[in-house]
Amino acid sequence: LHAESASELRPALLRAARDADRQVAALAVEALARLATPLADVQAALAPLPAAERWARLLPALFRFQEDGAVEAARAALAPGALADAGMHASAAYAVARYPRPAGASLLRQLLSDQDPWVAAWSARGLGQVGEGADAVLLRPLLDATASGPVVQALRAAARLVAEGKVAAPASWRARLLDLLDDSRAGVRVTALEVAGSWLGDETLAGALVARFHHGPLRERQLALLALVAGGDRRAPDLLAEAAHGGEVPLRASAAEGAGKLPLTALLATLGADPAPSVRVAAVTAQLALAGEGGEAIARSALADADPVVRATALDWAAEHPRLPVAELVAALALAAGDRLDDGQRSAIEALAARAKAAPAEREPALAALRGVVAGEEWLLRRAAAAALAALGEPLPAIGEAGRRLPVAAYRDLVLASQQPHRVRLETERGAVEVELACDQAPLTCANFLSLAGQGFYDGTLLHRLVADFVVQGGDPRGDGSGGPGWSVRDELNLLRYERGVVGMALSGPDTGGSQFFVTLSSQPHLDGGYTAFGRVVSGMEVLDTLEQWDRLVRVRETPP
Repeated sequence: LHAESASELRPALLRAARDADRQVAALAVEALARLATPLADVQAALAPLPAAERWARLLPALFRFQEDGAVEAARAALAPGALADAGMHASAAYAVARYPRPAGASLLRQLLSDQDPWVAAWSARGLGQVGEGADAVLLRPLLDATASGPVVQALRAAARLVAEGKVAAPASWRARLLDLLDDSRAGVRVTALEVAGSWLGDETLAGALVARFHHGPLRERQLALLALVAGGDRRAPDLLAEAAHGGEVPLRASAAEGAGKLPLTALLATLGADPAPSVRVAAVTAQLALAGEGGEAIARSALADADPVVRATALDWAAEHPRLPVAELVAALALAAGDRLDDGQRSAIEALAARAKAAPAEREPALAALRGVVAGEEWLLRRAAAAALAALGEPLPAIGEAGRRLPVAAYRDLVLASQQPHRVRLETERGAVEVELACDQAPLTCANFLSLAGQGFYDGTLLHRLVADFVVQGGDPRGDGSGGPGWSVRDELNLLRYERGVVGMALSGPDTGGSQFFVTLSSQPHLDGGYTAFGRVVSGMEVLDTLEQWDRLVRVRETPP
């Protein structure tokens, strides 16, 4: 929204914050936070209400007020006796931890010992961002927690403190880290591998990583390799060369990432010609990062690639380093118009806008190319080009309606179908997960998902992304996070909250949903209202906790409710 529109909306929302319906009021507070309303204004509006009502309306969205006042409000809420509700206690803690501020560091330290493992985990995460070197001592007890969340977040927090030079990797952690490499909890085991590079210093840990690289599951092999690279192990160059000639595509992609860090330019050149697009993407990304401002030749070579994501990678570099002339960007835009994916076109729009700003002599042809996109067929591209023109100081062009690809009768059928219960069974290599769809909340999304499942679209696809204590994600036919069905589904934002086990649509921007979906492994309130939530796991959550990245979805089908 423009500042003028936000200003017009705030008075009504401040009144709604005192609505008799608590849910209405809480949503009004969330909207006020999204409009960057000063927290003091919201607190003043809530002041006439009893304390319990004030907290119930304010705390769920308090984390969205990214100012020191939110820390003080959370501190007051967390004072002994202030809250009787465990959910409100967790919301107050989340307000300090999600977007941490230095003013909240002392409070985060207190919350590390909270009885709620979710609170302890996210406090560790926050402390990793705003804490000090001495906080590694406070994080260490979380490595012995029964719940996986605190262990995962403590490992990441300490590794961040080490990476930022705030503390040397505590030698006292090494023995426990070695144990965690073989932990029965998949998320803990993978996270220990992710951070192990910070603790290399003796042959025991390094030897364990070498063994895991040779004999572990695919994702663990990747992480062990990158940990050896990060830790500067003498064997890393040879292991990268071995991985680069291996059979597994993700391992070759990791070899490209590792080669970029050492760097091994000859190995990167070899991987840049790999038959797998995801490996070429990783190699080009590493080559461009090494080249910095001087990456024109690499970018030009990548723009000739047959794969749209490789070309989009070069165009993204061109948007950050606007050195390629408009004529080459226009040619890239034209080539991308024939792609099944729109990644290249969207990246070309950004690159054209950046070049128009950086090179005034080429502004007019860049503007002409952007206007051509605005006159095109695809709604998302028209919207992106119009936004680029406006950012360049041009009048915001009219882009017309998004258009209806479905007849009215089809929408009627969708509404009728959404009134019936729908359940889906996700069969993985490690067990089955049952999902109850919320078709009344997201009818278009659910209809799209059910249609794809019925066609067998998901059968045999990889779970290409898994972030411990966050999400597991699948649904990409390419298997690298860049693919989709060839169309998009608009967002259907609703009142479903991203608690543990909620299913949502993965996006690369507003209204870009397609086939990729994710399931939350822990509560994630910052996703609320930003990604379409369309279902909830009703059985098999324990299966999700055992999954690792690159496991497969064997079969996805609707089942009787």
